[in-house]
Amino acid sequence: MHELNKFASSMQQCKSNLIKYRLQVGPSCWEHERDKFVSINELEYCQGEFIMLPTDIQQLDISDCHGLEFLVSSSSFSYSCSHPFHSLELLHLRHLPELSELIKVERLILSATFSHLKRILIWCCMSMKTLFAHWLLPNLQNLEEIWVEDCDELVEILGTSTLEDHQDAEKGSDAFIKFNLPKLRNLELHALPELKSICSKSGAMVCDSLQVINVSSYDKLKRIPPFVPLIGNGQPYGHAPPSLNITSSTFWWESLEWDDPNFKNVLQPHWHPW
Repeated sequence: MHELNKFASSMQQCKSNLIKYRLQVGPSCWEHERDKFVSINELEYCQGEFIMLPTDIQQLDISDCHGLEFLVSSSSFSYSCSHPFHSLELLHLRHLPELSELIKVERLILSATFSHLKRILIWCCMSMKTLFAHWLLPNLQNLEEIWVEDCDELVEILGTSTLEDHQDAEKGSDAFIKFNLPKLRNLELHALPELKSICSKSGAMVCDSLQVINVSSYDKLKRIPPFVPLIGNGQPYGHAPPSLNITSSTFWWESLEWDDPNFKNVLQPHWHPW
């Protein structure tokens, strides 16, 4: 790990950037899909230990690491830049039992963090309760795929993580109820026994590109947030994207609670049982 920090520090001090690099700590677990790739596997983190990554990283894969609670905080990852992960396109996280949040920077707006993120895949992160805190959502305009599986404590995908955000929700803030993910195409949610919401109950998703919703093994998830725009003036929902495909168990589909019955009618032709 010391060598990774030393290399990343030297890159930040260098005036010219590398065109390609592949940095690996621990055994290899993933295939690299981008030119600027870092893989960290099978490490034990101590409190106060930090990792420095290249500022132009495009793909980050972390697996089987104990003690890692956050990707960005004063005690985990360290950056000389003010916008960590501003170039990141792929994020793969697997078997991180202590990971509770992606970003732990209280009320600090990181306007470029995850601004190029296209895919996030998470497996077996047993301490995480919320995938994306609400304040981070404006940065996710390029996000195309969310895949989350076997995270036993996860409660919400797009939500709130602080008391102030929940208070904003109760006040009916417009910023709170809109979740703009214009390029999201795939939403894969599997084996998440505590999942209760994709976004807050008062929230609506804006994702015109959505093509796949794949849901398995749920009892507590009772709502699909509206993501098909209204025709206008209180009129019913318009048509869902023709390529939309929703897959789930029949039991889960029939047990869903709908804010508007017409929304179910719009989605019904696109739903297919397991």
